[in-house]
Amino acid sequence: MMKVKDLIEQLQKYNNPDDDIVCAYWSFSDVDDDSLTDDEWQELVRRFDNHSFQQDSDDIQYTLNEIREERCE
Repeated sequence: MMKVKDLIEQLQKYNNPDDDIVCAYWSFSDVDDDSLTDDEWQELVRRFDNHSFQQDSDDIQYTLNEIREERCE
């Protein structure tokens, strides 16, 4: 879990304001299906708190490899 202010701090610390980045996040309103409770949201956040997001990293690497292969054709 991360607070918005912490994400902003990290982005400012490690990136230049004009850098392009790939970023994905989910907020309560992104997940809410009109029945999501605060307790459910907090549990979801807790369960993803230490999630590796390895699949996302793999997808980025796969796509980069695909781009490089296309340029070689």
